[in-house]
Amino acid sequence: MGMEDDLLASIDLIYEASFDSTLWPKALISLADKMKTAHITMSTMDFRAQTYLSIAPRTDPDMTAIYRQYWAFYNPVWRLSVARPVGEVYLLDSLISREDFAATPVFNEWFRPAKFGLATMSANLRIGDRVSALIAVANAPGNDEITGEQMLFFKAALPHIDRAVRIHRELRMRHLDHDTAPERLECLQRSVMLVDGAARVLFANAAARTLLVSGGGLTLKAGCLHDTEGSDAVQRLIASCTPKAHAPNGPGGEISIRRGSGRSTLRVTVTPLRSKGNVAELPWLGLDIPVAIVTVADSASEKG
Repeated sequence: MGMEDDLLASIDLIYEASFDSTLWPKALISLADKMKTAHITMSTMDFRAQTYLSIAPRTDPDMTAIYRQYWAFYNPVWRLSVARPVGEVYLLDSLISREDFAATPVFNEWFRPAKFGLATMSANLRIGDRVSALIAVANAPGNDEITGEQMLFFKAALPHIDRAVRIHRELRMRHLDHDTAPERLECLQRSVMLVDGAARVLFANAAARTLLVSGGGLTLKAGCLHDTEGSDAVQRLIASCTPKAHAPNGPGGEISIRRGSGRSTLRVTVTPLRSKGNVAELPWLGLDIPVAIVTVADSASEKG
């Protein structure tokens, strides 16, 4: 097969993966094989919650786990890479000199033992709200240059990877109830948020964003919803909405939270969400499925 045939075969697998998430490892391995590169990774860093998730089918799973638990947060490249626009292909050398990176603890204590060389190439798939998602490839030690053919192949495949991710995102949102689609929630006067099982806010409409910034009753800590008085009642209601939860009073519920030092209160209602299909989460691409919708009403602004 020539390069064009190899590319078409990889692109076919990438689009298949957008409809069947179990095919992503196979699609990435195919891409790495065709590019003749040792490693390929798709990953997301959430700087708010300090979480890192990835899929790296050509890397030792034990080494991947170690990186996720510790070294991801000590890799200087992450914070440098977020300055690059989505869809731009960039080399490690354009972010930090090889000499400087080779002197870092993360390179010597993780990249080198995991058999990563210094010839790496990446592209951001998503940048926003302190969440960064990217795809990266790396040659083995001793294979010290990204070749022109590798660059050409990566650049040609990248728009299709981006499109496949967007397809998956659109399918995911279509499987939510029509009335809870973000575009319908944005213009509501009442504060509305979509949250995952850890109370991480995946979407907040304009009213909710104003409320969270004000710090009156509810706020964000590391991207997660918190009561400003320190109670965990909101988190417990949200956790009860996860698919495997067995809350004695059922999923969700309603509580009142005092807003600041005044007499005004917030009525917080947590309602479980269930997807209407089998579109899987891809947390390593920042594609999480909300488990609950949180609506907030201010007693001071309601009539009757």
